[in-house]
Amino acid sequence: MLLILTPLPYGAVEAWSTALWQVWVFATALLWAALAIRDGELRLAKNPLLLPLTAIIILAVFQMLPIGGGERATISYDAYLTSQAAIKWLASTLFFAMFATFVDTDERRNAAARVILGMCILIALIGVGQNYIGRALWQRGTFGPFVNRNHFAGFLEMGAGLASAAILLRGGRIEAIVLRGCALLVMCAGLVLSASRGGILALGAGFVFLAIVAFTGRSGKNQDAQPAWKGFARAGGVMGLGAGAMIIAVLLVGSERLAANFAQAQDTQTAEILNNERFSRRDIWGATWRMVMDHPVMGVGLGAYQVAYTRYDPSSGTQRVEQAHNDYLQILADAGIIGGAIAIAFIVLLFVRGLQATATGERQRRALRAGALTGCFALVVHSFVDFNLQITANAQMFLALAALATPDREKGQRRMVRKRKQGTESTEQAK
Repeated sequence: MLLILTPLPYGAVEAWSTALWQVWVFATALLWAALAIRDGELRLAKNPLLLPLTAIIILAVFQMLPIGGGERATISYDAYLTSQAAIKWLASTLFFAMFATFVDTDERRNAAARVILGMCILIALIGVGQNYIGRALWQRGTFGPFVNRNHFAGFLEMGAGLASAAILLRGGRIEAIVLRGCALLVMCAGLVLSASRGGILALGAGFVFLAIVAFTGRSGKNQDAQPAWKGFARAGGVMGLGAGAMIIAVLLVGSERLAANFAQAQDTQTAEILNNERFSRRDIWGATWRMVMDHPVMGVGLGAYQVAYTRYDPSSGTQRVEQAHNDYLQILADAGIIGGAIAIAFIVLLFVRGLQATATGERQRRALRAGALTGCFALVVHSFVDFNLQITANAQMFLALAALATPDREKGQRRMVRKRKQGTESTEQAK
């Protein structure tokens, strides 16, 4: 239900929607705890990504301790904002833990993937409707239910990665592959209409990543290395699919706004598209870097960026800046080198574990894992120029894809062994 409801109220970025999301997660966690008490055992996926997620929470708690000196009693510039960020981070960690723990079978993972794709299609159709039907109501552009076109694009690019892998790696029946092809086309149309440069570039990076996965992948039940020509064919197929989907989407919905945005044309239409970006990212990044240099070890406090930024603001207060518009600079500013190291550990664990998980001979599993990892990669690239990971709906979807890309290997191995034993016993009984 969270995957369905969270994106609808503006991506759950407002205080009331974020609070409702947190209450829902914590209530579900209480049910999880009650189940553990009843069974006398806590079910918890052995996913290494839980370690860096938990480490950030511990760091945030340390930032709120009254151990500072001088003008502030705490390391954080605003202990209250850091506490709110820590609570949100805790909710995100619990969501990831519960998703990885209970979405633990092929049936549940496939169902979760269908829900994600369904929501991406719905969000894309809302954006398309805004462009053609609701221009009288939505003058700012194609954002879907989001407040920002870049966050709308970030949501869709993750779903596009999931659909693309299923098509190229032939995960599922032919009817399902055709449906995913249609879904990919709808999502690409939404991305084109959003006119998000970061979204288009991230989608392209996702296709390149998927091409590499397809080229280096293994095939067959024994996971034998595939012939070189098959690798080149699959990689070429990925790039052809990406290019074809974008070309068809452009032909269907037009590319005037996207072209104008890339060209930074100074006309009325472009001004409408960019009216939510009345700032210079270069200025913000420069100010953020000075902030990092002044607080290199533990940062200014998780969630306290907007308070600390006022000291480095080159606009003298004419701009209200709450995010660095670069998630990597943001974590360095918020949590210093320690937080940056934790973030790097998360990314490395995600892709090492995810790439290992794609080395399976079962096509549907490989397609799901590769697609989830591709969606994560696209958002990781987009995060260089935006703050999608600070949007509740996008962060939640990213964590869901991360869980799908990094299944519990031991559990999967045990189930395979159990099925083989059952098959052997059935054969012996038949004899």
